[in-house]
Amino acid sequence: MAIEVHVDLTGLHRKLSRQALIRGRKAYMNNAHQAMEQFVPRLEGNLRKSSVMASDGSYIDYVMPYAKAQFYGVVSGHMVHNYTTPGTSKRWDLRLKARKDLMQKCNEAFISGAGWK
Repeated sequence: MAIEVHVDLTGLHRKLSRQALIRGRKAYMNNAHQAMEQFVPRLEGNLRKSSVMASDGSYIDYVMPYAKAQFYGVVSGHMVHNYTTPGTSKRWDLRLKARKDLMQKCNEAFISGAGWK
């Protein structure tokens, strides 16, 4: 006696498609970009306003010439010790990762953006 089994995987393929993952990643990065803004140093506001997200949501690029120095906290070979804006410092990505409440919102944005919810 033969048994035939038919499995419809179209829903699974749709949820795990490249487009779904890109949508989820874009939603995650958009949320992370907004959440990290509070940790980005701001003397005149230019660094916070001059960032762009990649079209596929894979990275955020701060385009000001001094952004790399502020991000790593090294200017002309010297460590930066005094950030003038309270609550800001180098490696604002790690400050975001340390906040579990903000990371939870980012994760929820990914799940919602990817269509998994």
